[in-house]
Amino acid sequence: MMMMMMMMMKQVGLIFLLTELTQVSTFTNYTACKNRDRKRTWSVTAGESLYLMCPNHDCNADKYNSSYVWFKNINKTMRLEKIGTEEHERVHYHRSVLYIFQLTLEDTGLYITQEWFSDQTCREFEVDLVVYEEFSPNLLYSDISISRESSNSIPCPVCENQNGTFIWYKNFSLISTQEFGDIFRIRNASKENEGIYTCVCTWEHHGKKYNTSGSRPVYITEPSAIIPPQIILPVNNSIFYVDMGTEIVLTCSVFTGSFGKDKCWCDWERNGTTLNEVFGYEVEYREDDEFIHAVLTISEVSQVDLSVFQCIADYSYEVMFVSVTLESRDVGVSSLTLISVCVCVLFLFLLITGAVKMFAVDFVLLVREIFKKLNRKEDGKVYDAYVIYQRNDLDETSEKTLSEFINEELPTVLEKNFGYKLFIPGRDDLPGEDCMSLIETKIELSRRLIFMITPGNREQEHSGSPEAYDVQVGLHQALVQGDTAVILIQLEEIQDYTHLPLGLQHLLKNNPPLQWRDGEKTSSRFWKQVRYRLPVPSCQKDCLKKTSVKLNYHKII
Repeated sequence: MMMMMMMMMKQVGLIFLLTELTQVSTFTNYTACKNRDRKRTWSVTAGESLYLMCPNHDCNADKYNSSYVWFKNINKTMRLEKIGTEEHERVHYHRSVLYIFQLTLEDTGLYITQEWFSDQTCREFEVDLVVYEEFSPNLLYSDISISRESSNSIPCPVCENQNGTFIWYKNFSLISTQEFGDIFRIRNASKENEGIYTCVCTWEHHGKKYNTSGSRPVYITEPSAIIPPQIILPVNNSIFYVDMGTEIVLTCSVFTGSFGKDKCWCDWERNGTTLNEVFGYEVEYREDDEFIHAVLTISEVSQVDLSVFQCIADYSYEVMFVSVTLESRDVGVSSLTLISVCVCVLFLFLLITGAVKMFAVDFVLLVREIFKKLNRKEDGKVYDAYVIYQRNDLDETSEKTLSEFINEELPTVLEKNFGYKLFIPGRDDLPGEDCMSLIETKIELSRRLIFMITPGNREQEHSGSPEAYDVQVGLHQALVQGDTAVILIQLEEIQDYTHLPLGLQHLLKNNPPLQWRDGEKTSSRFWKQVRYRLPVPSCQKDCLKKTSVKLNYHKII
């Protein structure tokens, strides 16, 4: 009898040993990935069903044509069980989505998603699943605050990217009047709208219907100026120039404002991949006052890093990001050099253009002075300019101003100082000469015509006076024959030119007059403009002496 009992115990032990070996063999398929994302917690209610997507948003996008494997940690030990893919099983997965139907307390545990790439590398995502038999505050999703008398929407926290029908509850009581959708809208909010809102999503899998619920508290607050989080650093679309093989630090700083640091987080990504646990990268998370920071350190910049990095901030189910680009300093320096050269050339061009415009008259006068003999032409002309001015029908002030300018200023500056030879009627004509013939001859022998613009009577244009005749001859010479250039000088402020001959009005429209003011110095801009419009002086040094004697003679008389 004793022998039989011992034999039976040996057989039972052998059976247990084989069972243990079989179980151990199911755990040998797990190989840890070097790249691991941070662990997340997911709370659910027993009796419902779970549609759990891979925690990383890249999984659903399927950017890299990856394959997936799901594991479950048994009883919070290091022994992992590979989850099957059979659709009829209560617990199975399909690519990046895990299905658990009719949840039980035994489903509580750590679930690991492995995403495998074509180069046989992988990354892991961990979800700590907690199943509650009855309602617990831990089941609540983040709360939503709505300003009183405003309108807002409450999104359903479950069944994201999944087709289903939705029913809403408030404080676990069915809402009688509701819009059956994944968003519940509250209009003209009041304190009565506060409470726990539960969304029950009914979805279908292989012809069977399953329920998943999610609850979140809603608070009604007094209207206030809510400042949403903002990414302060880095500046969007900024470029950082780096040296290959060196270390670089990038800081992502987010102002959390009235939302608070507990409702906002930030991180760094490159090509859609978070970098907090990628080899060669280190992300440090900091908080101070109303800011959160994610400081990315790249230990050694390589060619792969010359790309776009994104600082991502997530708050209240909204995501914002800014992008920065790393470029090699060699490229940056050459670009900056090219830009600097272009800016310098443009600045130099503008400087030269401004200088030429400002000092063009001075430059021309200087060149004339240096190359006076070369610029002087023998054209048969005797006078550099013929002066045409009004001698009658002027008031006392205008007559005095004109007399001083004609008899003193004009001859002194142009003839005595610069050697011009002028013909001034009333000074250079002789008594008894034929005025009409003299005017025609002297105008033809002059290289320029100087018209003095003064207030006067239009009737002089039709009179037979010599001054009216030299105006007519001068205008005919300038406008009809086009042989002689005209210089217009105005001694007083004149608002209306209608009293002048029509030909002279036409000249004024095309050539604004030079305005003379009492006390103009020889080096003033006015006299430079007059000399610029005159030809090269025809008088030499001996001529200047004669002119000086002539001027003194007129003064004595």
